[in-house]
Formats: sequence, structure tokens, C-alpha cells
Amino acid sequence: MRPGSARNSYLFSRCMAGLALLVAGLVAAHAQAQSAPRDLNELRWITEEYAPYNFTQDGVVTGLAVDILVRMWERLGVDKTAADIQSLPWARGYRMALDQPDTCLFSTTVTDTRREQFQFIEPILDANVSVIAARSHNLKADSVRDLEPYSIGVVREDIGDQLLQEGGFSGIYVRTDSARILMRMLQGQRFDGAAYNIRVADWTMLQEGIDPELYEPVLTLQEGHMGYACHRDIDAALIAQLQAALDALIEDGTVDAIIQGYLQ
Repeated sequence: MRPGSARNSYLFSRCMAGLALLVAGLVAAHAQAQSAPRDLNELRWITEEYAPYNFTQDGVVTGLAVDILVRMWERLGVDKTAADIQSLPWARGYRMALDQPDTCLFSTTVTDTRREQFQFIEPILDANVSVIAARSHNLKADSVRDLEPYSIGVVREDIGDQLLQEGGFSGIYVRTDSARILMRMLQGQRFDGAAYNIRVADWTMLQEGIDPELYEPVLTLQEGHMGYACHRDIDAALIAQLQAALDALIEDGTVDAIIQGYLQ
């Protein structure tokens, strides 16, 4: 081998490796740019079984939050219908909304922690998240710490689950995947109480043949409101268009009329 040829070969290899990394980076950047939503029609919408806000009926997602979103789309000329909304277990949909830059999730209770994770279009409706227990149990609690002797059921990654964790609850968690399972297990005394949205709990109990009057809220975890939670990387201009549409529907009374149609 001629003097310097080994060094030249080494330099050539390093140069080619660097070029390969550069090309890979450009391809990845191009792919990311391609996947970034360019208009409202490219956004993906995910929900869960959370009646009366959003639930599946005859194979199509419906509910007051769905109806509001569809009216927002109509106002903005978005070529989508309720059939374009995908219903998934909450924990899975929540993870997708965090990880996939074209995804929005609803109905999502707004918290300070979640504001750091998502961009919100809000408000849809007031929300009261409480620990619910059978009246016959006479469970009393003035704080999350008072719940420690008890077992509490939650829907995995739901706001009730998150609020208990943030409040430092160190008792027994029982995590489920849906409101129906949660309410059935509460009725079956599989745990002492359930942390959930009161309105959704009452609605779900009625659907499951459970008398809501047999249960009561024993500790309010949060009083707030719900909204549509979108990935942090979605263009702020698209979020602004959706927010403007929601604001207009609130202003002209459309949102209130939709809500009353479900809650009367």
C-alpha cells in the first residue's frame, strides 16, 4: 500500500459516513414536514366512550362534544363528518395525542399540567370531577389524604386518575379501561369509591341499569371545564381557526342549544 493511502481511505470512509448521516437527517426532516398538518382537513380526531359528551351509537360517534365539533367544521368548510372521528380507549388515545403531531383528542378536562402538554380549543362544557361512593358506605373525606384507607377505581390516564396522583393519593388504585367497567365494578363493590366526572358517571349508570341515587360525591377533586386537546406541534394558526369557530358558536347560542338537547 502506498504511503498515505490508509489515511486517505480512512478519511474517505469518514466523509461517506458523514454524508450518509446528512442524507438520513434530510430525509427524516422531509418526512416530518410531510406529516405535519397543512390544513384543517388533515387533522386526526380521536375520542372515547364518555357519554353524553362523546359515545358510539349505531356504529357512529355522537354526543354533545361531537355535535359541536361537526358544527365547527361546517363553519370552517372542513370536509369531515362524525364518521371521521375514531373512538379508542382513553389511555391509547391520550398517548396518540401526545405522540402524533396531527392528532386532537376530546373531551379532555383542562388542567395546568395538560396545558403544558397540549394546545386546547375551549371551553366545551363545565366539568366536575369527584370521588363517588355508595351512600350506604357513609364514606367521608375532606382531602385526598383522607382517602388513603380506601381503594379507589379510575379509568386509566383519565383526569380522575391524574388528579389523585397529583394529590399524592397513596391508597389502593384499581385502574379500568372504560366508564362502563368502572361503574359496574363500583356497583359490585370491587373498590370503595370511583374518581370520575359526575355527569358522565350518572349517565353511564343509567345506561347500565344502575340507580345513580344510590351514590353520592364525597370529595370534589376539580371543578373546571373540558375542551379539545391537540398536539403541541400543530400549527397555531389552525388552532386559532378552530377556536374562533367555537367562540362564534358559543356567542350565537348554538353550543348552549346542543348541550341542552342532551342534558334535558
